[in-house]
Amino acid sequence: MFRKNNDHLQEDMFSNYQTMNPKIAKMLKNTWAPVFYKHVFCEIDEEVFAQLYCADNGRPNFPINILLSLELIKNMFDYTDEEILEQFYFNYQVIYALGYQKCRRSIFC
Repeated sequence: MFRKNNDHLQEDMFSNYQTMNPKIAKMLKNTWAPVFYKHVFCEIDEEVFAQLYCADNGRPNFPINILLSLELIKNMFDYTDEEILEQFYFNYQVIYALGYQKCRRSIFC
């Protein structure tokens, strides 16, 4: 079952970025991550992939924009599959680039 990912548009009241040292948060905003988020992540049209999913049964898909973005970041930095997963879990720049500066990382649990 296809479900479009709009979670990154909802701001979270208790995100890691609100409790982050303001100096570090400013440094983070001056990296490649916000540019990637705005010009790549937000521009991915997930509807193109809707036909790959059954319309009336099954569990909802993992967000397509996250999967495609992870593949792009993996190729940008020449990461292996294992390395991009590690970056996805622990690297604030990658997490920010994937839209998690605004919402809780509940899909990781």
